[in-house]
Amino acid sequence: MQKSALILCVTLAACACRVATAGNPDANDPDAMKRLTARDWTVPGINLNMRLIPAGSFTMGSPAGEIARDNDEQQHKVKISKPFYMAIYETRQREYYPLMVRPGFDLEAWRYQRGPLHEGAAWTYRSPMNGRNIATPNIPRTDLNPMECVTWDKAMVFCKKITDKERAADRLPKGYVYRLPTEAEWEYACRAGTRGPYSFEGDYNSLRTLTAYACVFKSKGYKALATSPTPDSRKPNAWGLYDMHGNVFEWCLDWRGPYADGTTQDPAGPTHGTERVARGGGVLTFEPSADSLAKLVHPHFRSAARYSFPPRTAYQINLGFRIVLAPEVEGKGLVP
Repeated sequence: MQKSALILCVTLAACACRVATAGNPDANDPDAMKRLTARDWTVPGINLNMRLIPAGSFTMGSPAGEIARDNDEQQHKVKISKPFYMAIYETRQREYYPLMVRPGFDLEAWRYQRGPLHEGAAWTYRSPMNGRNIATPNIPRTDLNPMECVTWDKAMVFCKKITDKERAADRLPKGYVYRLPTEAEWEYACRAGTRGPYSFEGDYNSLRTLTAYACVFKSKGYKALATSPTPDSRKPNAWGLYDMHGNVFEWCLDWRGPYADGTTQDPAGPTHGTERVARGGGVLTFEPSADSLAKLVHPHFRSAARYSFPPRTAYQINLGFRIVLAPEVEGKGLVP
């Protein structure tokens, strides 16, 4: 077992985060948010909760001896030069639908357990899932579950719509936009100062330890697969972010490619590619045994674990996203 430890190089950044909370600026104070001094920010209209992530440096990737390590996780130093806000939760259905489902479609009128994918809704739509797509008029919609079955492009459109609205309202820090996190920003925020396999301590080969922080499985069988409401009873990482491990894979801004050598600042991945990075791992269709964690969970759920999908992947029922309010990345900050 490898325990997490705080990286010394983020000490100053953590102090900066504490300073930002002085006076406890309100989560709905746009002036404090624009100055990057509000610890929390709630996106108006859709009530999407975000947390300030301090600037700092960290070691990205994993050491050679880490469990289930892949050969493209070589360690290297990364500097995140500016603070940014990251969504506390994976983008949930109640935040996604108002901006992305066509006007006039009656979400409540769809009574089935699986969502109307043809209308851009999620697979997990009403709970509990029982493997049969039957009408369930008395079961509420799963508004607190993460949005899934969404392409990289649609995730970016969601970000652009928020950016356009908030820019018109003069509620953006200068040079900042809503977008997907870079792979480096994602791992930096996930680790929250730790450098072990996960952003928490404990026995990583214990399913009980993992499920205290991660949604590893929810139901049995592909037809009955469902995500979990967030945060449910799971714990956040040290920076207050939930489900950085499990529930749904999370799209990142980057194309998948090898890491650059040496120390880098604000890396955003290759300029082109065939698959976009997705991080964090997604809910399984069955409860894994202790013996299978190394094969089924650790390769995808660890802080350094890398995965990717073609950007037009539309019906992956454990693939979603989480947004950031961060400096615009030239050529990548908005929909290409």
